[in-house]
Amino acid sequence: MSNFPHKIDFKAKQAEFSAYIRNPAEQPCPEDVQPERMQMYRELFFNNVESFLSSNFPVLRKILNDAQWQQLAQDFFATHPCTTPYFSEIPEEFIAYLQNERAANTEDYPFMLELAHYEWVEMALSIAQENLPDTEAEQITDLNQTISLSPLVWILAYQFPVHKISPTYLPLQTPEQPSYLAVSRNNEDEVKFIELSPMSFHLLQTIQTHQPTSIANGLTIILPDSPGESLKNSAIEALQQFIDKQLVYMS
Repeated sequence: MSNFPHKIDFKAKQAEFSAYIRNPAEQPCPEDVQPERMQMYRELFFNNVESFLSSNFPVLRKILNDAQWQQLAQDFFATHPCTTPYFSEIPEEFIAYLQNERAANTEDYPFMLELAHYEWVEMALSIAQENLPDTEAEQITDLNQTISLSPLVWILAYQFPVHKISPTYLPLQTPEQPSYLAVSRNNEDEVKFIELSPMSFHLLQTIQTHQPTSIANGLTIILPDSPGESLKNSAIEALQQFIDKQLVYMS
């Protein structure tokens, strides 16, 4: 025989419990639980999530004051329907919240979403499951050699120079030129960020879109019909640097 005096709807009780933990300012405390105990649960859950956000978005945390950060973390905790059971996926959920759910706030920096994405990339690439090709860097000797982009390279374009943002550099206006970056993980599992020129960005995009492709074909796509020798040599030099840095592989 059950020790409970009446039947309990556990799903309803869980919903009541979680609603208060998410947003105690607007949701009532469950009547059959002491407020002090609910506050302990609340602090445990929220502090875990807030700490994880702080460690994964250190620059964003640094440029916001305590009140701004707490409001941001609390709004995410209260409103985002996070369904993943994995802590490693919370940063991606936070990106989705900023992109799709964050209400307009005049105190938010215009680059906040891009900065958060930039900071998320490092963690995401560090745990990516793809493997690097087991080849050594080679020198370009023939433009008919075939090239491919490393599976552990992400090519990124941002409106704001997110790689330069800090407490002393907080741009409020969109620059005329976007910022181009390549993020890669090497054989030592180190994640590296490289700032790209527009030509280098276009070159890597071309390799990614058409891979595997020959060096000659890649150069034909990105260069004018009659490129000068200097421009062609610059593109080949940039490509060799990408090969040396394990961003591009020859086969």
